[in-house]
Amino acid sequence: MQQHSPLPSLLHQPAQLSAEQKQQSRRHCGFGCIFCGCPVYQYFQLDGQADALLICPLHQRQLQKNLLSPSTLQQRAERPINLDRQHLPGFKYDPHRRIQLSVGMNTLYADLPDAGGEHPLIWVNGEMFFCLHADRHWLSFSFTLSDAAGQTLLQAEQGELLHYPPDWEFSYDVMTLKIRDGQKRLLFTAQLCNDRVMITKGLFLDEHKDGFAVEGNRVIAMLDGQKGGEYMQRLEPGRYQGGWALFNKVRHPELVMPGSFAFICATKRKSL
Repeated sequence: MQQHSPLPSLLHQPAQLSAEQKQQSRRHCGFGCIFCGCPVYQYFQLDGQADALLICPLHQRQLQKNLLSPSTLQQRAERPINLDRQHLPGFKYDPHRRIQLSVGMNTLYADLPDAGGEHPLIWVNGEMFFCLHADRHWLSFSFTLSDAAGQTLLQAEQGELLHYPPDWEFSYDVMTLKIRDGQKRLLFTAQLCNDRVMITKGLFLDEHKDGFAVEGNRVIAMLDGQKGGEYMQRLEPGRYQGGWALFNKVRHPELVMPGSFAFICATKRKSL
């Protein structure tokens, strides 16, 4: 777990939470930061409260610097912003309405079951780089960001930030999550809410530099660190069990791709 300087004495990071406790805490907080609704966060315990609270890195820093009052903390602990929204959507979706999933200009529409489940959005050689999770009509997100060499920089599991550089900056405004590195360079941009997921910036590469680079409208398939194809302005309406998949058959000849993906880059090109 990423280490941070101590928060005010009212809060502490629990040593361990069970999967059930995390699920209950996500439901209690509306699947986002209690202050801004950001869908990436860490778990904190407020003295005297059973459920853990979800707090994003931005508001962790504000708490550390005493820029938020104890009364504001207590208010949002009792009524997280995602449960108090009137004009902007949170992460509670309508099971009778399709969710728009876009990577660059490529779009598909997903139906998530009432009982919950997963919808892989970006899959590379057996690894999930972006996945939607449905839980009682609420959405959460797991994703991994890499650098150009395929080194993992950030990991989030159902919203929980398991790993990220401590100097990175996070913001969530008007449904848009932006992540910048310590030099203020934009590394990830996505609209994330209850009826759409729209990724317009991010690197999703495995250790062999296979995967996808998303730059604005473009989705670039990467093979061994080189461009292997590009997708733009292609619409795929319909029901699919997955979104974008890259499958290097030379490197992984026995791997089986799960489900039906709307966009598939399968290559027999020899590895370099």
